[in-house]
Amino acid sequence: MNADRIAKNARLVWNVLEKAASRMTFIDMIVQTKLHATDLAYAIGWLAREDRIGMIEENDKQYFMAY
Repeated sequence: MNADRIAKNARLVWNVLEKAASRMTFIDMIVQTKLHATDLAYAIGWLAREDRIGMIEENDKQYFMAY
């Protein structure tokens, strides 16, 4: 996996989250982005490192939202 691919996937994930205008689960994001779980995890890590994504846990589920 190279940085360009991770960055491209991160942009895709961020755009999906921004358009959703609400929080999403990991599974929701897989369905919306059509990314493999590993690629999605890398993208989430990239966005978290850039402080562009928020994460909360509620009812034993992890939710993500765009900043």
